[in-house]
Amino acid sequence: MIKHTMATLGPAVSADRMLQDYVEKLYRPAWRSGQAAASDSFALAKRTAAWRSRVQGSWPAVQVEHVDSTGVSEDPQIGDSLTVNAYVALGGLDPDDVAVEVAYGRALESDELSDVAVDDLTVAENLGSGRYLFTGSIRIDHSGSFGYTVRVLPKHSTLATKAELGLVVNA
Repeated sequence: MIKHTMATLGPAVSADRMLQDYVEKLYRPAWRSGQAAASDSFALAKRTAAWRSRVQGSWPAVQVEHVDSTGVSEDPQIGDSLTVNAYVALGGLDPDDVAVEVAYGRALESDELSDVAVDDLTVAENLGSGRYLFTGSIRIDHSGSFGYTVRVLPKHSTLATKAELGLVVNA
């Protein structure tokens, strides 16, 4: 049994494969990112630092003012689409500085979501005074209770992850 286990699982958990995964998924992308940041007398790094400073300074003014939805009848069915609208105040930021996302899934009795999926909402209208309407469609893909919420996160091509700056605004 141990021979069989080693023969079938060994390649999946070998140190060589693990090292190769680290190199391909982490080290090489980090090296490329470092090279890009350092090129042209660190121009990209300077632009990114200025963007981060502007976002962090403006973030306290970011808020989801209102969320609504349309498109589902009194008796929703699997496969129906729901249009989600989020009215977001961005303060001094531009829509390109943020990702506005709808997170949706099965609604639990505790008002938490499980089996969560996340989709981006796109800017549909400039409402003036730093306020924007973001909209998008989501598909109901299971029976039972269904819920959704909206969140806003910083977005920039140089961020490694959405959570890198530790900033989020939830509806």
